[in-house]
Amino acid sequence: MQTSVPKKTFWQNPWRKAGWGLIVSLLLLPLIAMQFTAEVNWTAFDFVAAGILLGGTGLLIELGCRFSRSGAGRAGWAVAVLTSLLLIWINLAVGIIGSEDNPANLLYLAVLASVPLGGLLVRFKAKAMSYVLLFTAGLQIAVELVIQVAGLGAAPVINAAFALLWLLAAGLLRNAGTILAANAASDA
Repeated sequence: MQTSVPKKTFWQNPWRKAGWGLIVSLLLLPLIAMQFTAEVNWTAFDFVAAGILLGGTGLLIELGCRFSRSGAGRAGWAVAVLTSLLLIWINLAVGIIGSEDNPANLLYLAVLASVPLGGLLVRFKAKAMSYVLLFTAGLQIAVELVIQVAGLGAAPVINAAFALLWLLAAGLLRNAGTILAANAASDA
């Protein structure tokens, strides 16, 4: 007689609790800070925008974790989604090229767009997605070259850091794809 392992409910996973708790904490932090200092002055729009960005990030990480069977794949999706969030957040808050109002910051939309568009093209398969993220890292460096050649400023350190994050996500997803292929071959 086989005994079945009871399926965990949504909130029984400690990582899930920690992730969503972190999102709620990050949203509460400016609200608490506003009670003690005038330097933090968020409007309702700021809270809504942050809620959409952080909530969307949480949902995308959940989705990536549901579609990945390996720890490397889950980590790869999380790094890719968090890197996207960080790039959006920095551009909205202070901008990478000059201030957040500098139209040259719109170049980063090409970098961000390459992830979901490339993902749709390869159907979000882990190994194929690693190539999309390699392309994204190349775009990140291309943006740096464009802003230097056009004399718009320079942000080599931050662009290199983002390129490394895209490469890390690519490596993790490539590893996950290789593991899945090896497991499929051993099952045959």
